Amino acid sequence: MSGHGGDVAAAARELGLPASEVLDFSASINPLGIPAGVLAAAQRGVAESVHYPEIAGDALAAALAAHHGLSAEHFLPGAGSTPLFYLLARVLRPRRVLLVEPAFSEYRRSLTLSGAVIDPFLLDPANDFALDSRQLLARLTPETDLVLLANPGNPSGAALPPALLRRLAAALRGRALLVVDEAFVDFAPDLSLMPGLSAGDNLLIFRSLTKFYAIPGLRVGYLAAQPELVARLAAAAEPWALSTPALNAGQACLAEADYRRRSLALIPAWRDELAAGLRRLGWQVHPSVANYLLARLPDGAQSSRELATRLRRQGILLRSCRDFVGLNESYLRLAVRTAAENQRLLAALAAAVTATEKEAPC
Repeated sequence: MSGHGGDVAAAARELGLPASEVLDFSASINPLGIPAGVLAAAQRGVAESVHYPEIAGDALAAALAAHHGLSAEHFLPGAGSTPLFYLLARVLRPRRVLLVEPAFSEYRRSLTLSGAVIDPFLLDPANDFALDSRQLLARLTPETDLVLLANPGNPSGAALPPALLRRLAAALRGRALLVVDEAFVDFAPDLSLMPGLSAGDNLLIFRSLTKFYAIPGLRVGYLAAQPELVARLAAAAEPWALSTPALNAGQACLAEADYRRRSLALIPAWRDELAAGLRRLGWQVHPSVANYLLARLPDGAQSSRELATRLRRQGILLRSCRDFVGLNESYLRLAVRTAAENQRLLAALAAAVTATEKEAPC
């Protein structure tokens, strides 16, 4: 399956390198790495794997409830948020979906497989992907029963004000379910709608633990909604969806207050430094509150695919945005890594521009 970043294993095989020597800017994972407490919890889970894991992840749901100040019945854990998208589409079978794009491709794929008609609502790069809720509401049809968006946006990193989304949810009440993917909201926690979830009868939130806590290989996520809706989805969920190492790691993530503080202190500074470096190269960089940047190459430059191919040969992975609805070959999404790694990327990009100029016919 194509259309995603983070395929370090394939790049390592192709280049004959250890995976540890591949510098991955294509997947937006916290560059601080797995917290020590989370790693230890996962390792204990391996030793405990002589037994079946919990059927429905009840202990993780209870930990999420304590973390967010809600009841356990508000939460359904999953093996990352992506399988939960498919579960939602399969169970609810929405007739018509207003999908805010550009967006993560698995939204569209899961909904299409369930038979939904998808109406795209494209956010404009020229307006830094701001959302006009009045225009969005004007696009609703009598058949629209679900509205789906991400906050922060992916791949844009754009922030949508929580007050705007709460007004949108209120306007949709009795008409459509508002689904908000908060996969990257831990990098901008003030954006989350979780504090008001108990009053939102037509709101469903997806969350991921894999990005912020750097455990994409363990696959841990969850959805949150009113207990009646969660129970309906849980009744159709597969048993033993999460392994014991993943369940242990998920619970340990919630206890990592110091890691959260450190991440929120360092990553914005590294993001700003990377953005400034890209702008010095002549790139247009959109404002982001996440751990990635959406950047547009200068006019007349090589395509994002060509640039990604060139840097891949050097063991540096980039994410071309040519396959995102509403974007094209001139856009790249770049993960924010450590200051030293970001400088290595900037040097490689500058060298690639120089090499391209030398190769151009006179």
